[in-house]
Amino acid sequence: MSDNANPADAGNGGADPNTPRELARARADIVTLRNELKAAREDGDAVRAERDAAIKARDGFKGQLAQQRSDFEGKLAEAQQAVEAAKTEAQTAVAQSKTQADQAVIRAEAKALATKLGAVSPDDVVRLIDLSEVKMGENGQIEGLDAVMDAAKESRGYLFTQPVEPGTKTGTTKTAPDPKPGKSEPFDARKATPEEVAAKAQAAGLNPKLFTPS
Repeated sequence: MSDNANPADAGNGGADPNTPRELARARADIVTLRNELKAAREDGDAVRAERDAAIKARDGFKGQLAQQRSDFEGKLAEAQQAVEAAKTEAQTAVAQSKTQADQAVIRAEAKALATKLGAVSPDDVVRLIDLSEVKMGENGQIEGLDAVMDAAKESRGYLFTQPVEPGTKTGTTKTAPDPKPGKSEPFDARKATPEEVAAKAQAAGLNPKLFTPS
């Protein structure tokens, strides 16, 4: 045994007295590392949770946008259908109004022609003859009325008498001669005013209010 040997070392069996302190420090470091690792894991879990929430929110926003777009397209389609339906309805109403106006003018012209041809009752003539072949031309002139009226006078002669010649005496009266200034223009429904159309309708025995603008 050396003369420089430490008596304390002889009592500890020769072990390093710093070893217990180093072990305690190492254990403390391990605990600290574990705590830091745990905190890091918790931070990682929080980050992942935030990421998942952001993804979910993004997907939910996309879903809302898709739903809003679908709703908008559906409403747009409904609006377009409503516009087309209203347009069709308006066109139908205009066509019906034109047809009714044309028929009123045709009946008025038929009554006037029946009177000119010597009809006993022009209203009866207009009611009995078939005016379905009489049309209003694109130029506003009535087409086919003369032929229909001539045929009616030939087949239903009892409805007509010989028309009185202008200026002929009948009993104690004398019919007025035809006016000299030119011959009257045929009725043109396209150029006629609403009042003139209404007058024609009234002459045909129809309600003139149906053809007077409100």
